Formats: sequence, C-alpha cells, structure tokens
Amino acid sequence: MPVLKIYYARFERLTGLPRKQILDRLPYLGLDIEGTESDSVRIEYNPNRPDFSTDYGIARALRGLVGKRLGVEPYKAARGKVEVLTDKSLARVRPFIACAVARRLKLDDETVRQLISMQEDLHNGLGRRRRKVSIGLHNLDAVTPPFTYTGKDAGFSFVPLGWEEQMTVKYILENTDTGSAYAKILEGAPVYPILHDSQGVVLSFPPIINGQATKVDNKTRNLFVDVTSTDARLGNEALAIICAALADAGGRLETVNVVGPKGKATVTPLLAPSKMRFDLDLTNAATGLALTKKQAKDCLRRSRLDLDGKGFATIPSYRVDIIHPVDLAEEVAIGYGMDKITSAYPPSPDAGRLDPDVSAIEAMCETMTQAGFNETMSYDLMDEPSLYSRFGRSSEAKLEVENPRSMEHYLLRDSLVPSLLAVLGRNTKNEYPQRVFEAGRVFIKEGDKVREVFALAALSAHASASYTEAKMLLESLVRRHLRASVETAPVYHWAFADGRAAQASLAGKPVGFLGEVKPLALAASGLDMPACGFEIHIPKASG
Repeated sequence: MPVLKIYYARFERLTGLPRKQILDRLPYLGLDIEGTESDSVRIEYNPNRPDFSTDYGIARALRGLVGKRLGVEPYKAARGKVEVLTDKSLARVRPFIACAVARRLKLDDETVRQLISMQEDLHNGLGRRRRKVSIGLHNLDAVTPPFTYTGKDAGFSFVPLGWEEQMTVKYILENTDTGSAYAKILEGAPVYPILHDSQGVVLSFPPIINGQATKVDNKTRNLFVDVTSTDARLGNEALAIICAALADAGGRLETVNVVGPKGKATVTPLLAPSKMRFDLDLTNAATGLALTKKQAKDCLRRSRLDLDGKGFATIPSYRVDIIHPVDLAEEVAIGYGMDKITSAYPPSPDAGRLDPDVSAIEAMCETMTQAGFNETMSYDLMDEPSLYSRFGRSSEAKLEVENPRSMEHYLLRDSLVPSLLAVLGRNTKNEYPQRVFEAGRVFIKEGDKVREVFALAALSAHASASYTEAKMLLESLVRRHLRASVETAPVYHWAFADGRAAQASLAGKPVGFLGEVKPLALAASGLDMPACGFEIHIPKASG
C-alpha cells in the first residue's frame, strides 16, 4: 500500500483545519495513519484512490467531509496553443499520448516532492509499473513547441534526467538503473518512443526516463505534462488526476492539441465530470440506512460528488475508482459519517461458527507452509496472454466478464498454475529451491453454466524437481486432510510435460493434475530452472 508523508503546517493551510481535527477525521476517509512525527504524519492510502497520491487530493476530500466545501470541484482548462504531433511508427509500441499545460505555478520544494511522489504512485498503480501508463513532468520554458512524439532507433542519443552526458537509447536500457528496471516493457519494440520539441530537445523517453533539459524544480513556473499509454482511457484518467492536483497547487490549466498521424486532432486533458445512475434502494440496503434522496444528495456532496434532479450522480474526472452504483453507496456512507453508523445484531438467534469448507482449506494451507512452501495470493481476473496464449493454450472456453475496467483483468481464471509460474518468473534472481502455493477460486465453464471451484496448486522449482516429488507431496496432503488415496493416470496437460504428467482422481473422480512443468511453460514464464507441482479441486467438506 502506498504511503504519503504530509506536513501539518502545509496541510492546515490547505484545509483550514487544526491538527487535532485533521488527525481525527482522516481515518473516516478510508485512510490509515501509519505514524506521526512532531511536524508530519505518514498516511497509507488504498491504491484504488489514486487521487490521494498528493496532499492536495486528500485536502480536497477532507474539506468536503467536514462541510467546508461541498459538491464537485469545477476543474476546467483554458484553450491552449501547444501542439503535439504524433506519427504512426508508435502504433504498435505505445500509441497514445495525452498532455496538459499548467501555468503560473509557484512551486516550493515540498510541492515538487509531492508531484514526483504522485508521479511514481500513478506509475505503480494505475500505470501497472509503467507498462500501461507513464508520466512526464517538464519545465515548459526550457523547450519550444510544437512537440513531436515519434519512434527512434536504439542509436538515438540525448541527455537523460540526472545525467550530464549524452547516452544512446541502447546504453540507457542496458546500463542505467532506471533503464534496466523497465527495459522489458519495450522488449522487441521496432522503435523506441521519444518526445522532443521543435529544436530536437528531448523531453521524454517513455516509459523509461525524462530528459535532463526539462528537469522540474522550485523555479519552474510553467509545466508541461505528457502521459503516454497503451490504453487511452487509463492515460486520460491519470492526466485528470494530475491536472486536479496542479489546479489545487495554483496552476492555470491549458489544453493541448494532440495531432494524430492522419491530421486528426484530439484535445486533452478531459476534465468534464461523468454521470452514473444513482440507486437509492441499493444504497440504503448496502449501508443499512434509510435515507431520503435529499439526504443521500447531501452525503454525496460531502464526498465531493453531486446528484441531479433526474437521479444521476455527477462524478469528477479524477474519481476513477467509481465504476458501479455500489461505489456511490460507499460514498454516501463516507459522506454520512462512518462513525455515525451504528452496529446492529443480525436477526438470527443462532451462534456463529466457522465455515467447515474454509476451515478445511486453511488446514491444508497450514500443512503446505509446514512443508516449506510460501503462500501467494493473486487475482481471480487475468488477461488472455497470462492465462492462455503465452502457454499455447486454447482460449475457446475462456470466461470474459462484461464491461471490464482493465484489459489486464477481464477473464475469470480456470487455473492457479499460471499465477504461480508468474511468481516464480519474477523471482529468478533469488536462491533455489523456491516453493510456492496458492488456494483460491477457479471458474469452470460447463456448457452454458459456470461452476465456481476452490482449488489448491503448488509448484516447486529447483535443479532436481521431479514428478515423484509432486506425487509424494500431493499424496501426503490428500491422505492427511481428505482421508483418501490419490489415483493417477497418464494424461496430456498444457502445463505439465508429456510422459511426466498425470490426472489425479479420488475414489474414481478426477480432481486435478500433477507432474513436471513442460519446457514451453517454463520458457513462457522466464524460468530456466526445472519445476514440478500439482493443482487439485478441493471437495467440499459438507459433501
């Protein structure tokens, strides 16, 4: 979870509130106070609220919660003259760019630190560690528009941020810390993205590093922001969050004309609020309240939203976390005051008890950790390559969700093994043996129906990993917790090697697979170490 450091004196100026009230009300915005010092407080925020990546965003929300400023903040950008010209060479590399200008800024050292911190938090969260979105902040007065977003070869050179000498793109990717950390994003790219001005001065080499010529410091008065992405929606959302912070910092926002390869211009940033149907019945059911529409509107306004006369909520562009009516119900609860919602006992006279299925799974997980395996947790939703095409699997039975928020999370997984292979692939520099497991839901398509199953999968990676190891581990686990014997029969499986794979059955009923991971799956995950393991569907304890 990202952590933001806020200085009391600065935050008191932003909110108009005393320190005691600030510390008292921050948790009711869904923020955790990680620690306090004499002059500051460290706040942990949920990544689903990227607008909390600066003290400006938190102050904006807190002013609403205490009633100092209500409703949607009216952010607007004046019509600007700066242009960015793009060409088709980046169509399959990093095709989208959205930009904005903020003028008349009066930056101090702390504001610069906040902006850089926001940039990195957006990179890691919304930007998926720069893979989806990367951001450049530039001193506009150091360059000459129009700008050009184009592709260059590996021999192109410029002075990167933090350096004094020119370096080629190839050298940056291979020999600098930042280049090495993110080079994989551009692996196999036919050209490398470069943003430069009309004089050839480089602003940015996204998603790797900015140019030294446009370094931002406390003397910067006019700021140019570029957001490049592989997903135009995510890029526009990141830019809206940045623009809101810059406006709160005193900047005068201006639009930028982004001219496509065919001459079609797009104007950014997109700061207009969006609309969503508000469901009062759902809100009252979810919160346990009995609010009227007017009361719900008052609560939404304290959460810096609004509600019109036609039953639609108005959502500012920086609130990218609101995607469903139930999110509006949460905002009503926050605006109402979480501390004002009283607890209620359920109507049932029965005493609570642990779910026997959950207890059984937890016991199996405990055994796995005792056997030296590290537990991992991953999302139920994945993308197509990570689940199918990377391993040569057919995706005919894929389960795609409606209206996905992200193309990284739009398919329901049918196996835990891809996630475990991904974990091992990210840890190839650590010592072996490496042993990981996960217990979680998978989803099986059966005709027109979908069956939700709880599964447990484990992989063991080391030089002598073998089918025998996988079978011994699975048999021990099943004998101890399911009081059964494992029956095995040779089978073809996408993850396990031919002749080293078996189907596992209990009492004649197939429950999973085991074996040695095939070379294709190892290579697809970036592994050069043998691995073995299993995946089984856990029968319900209740039968």
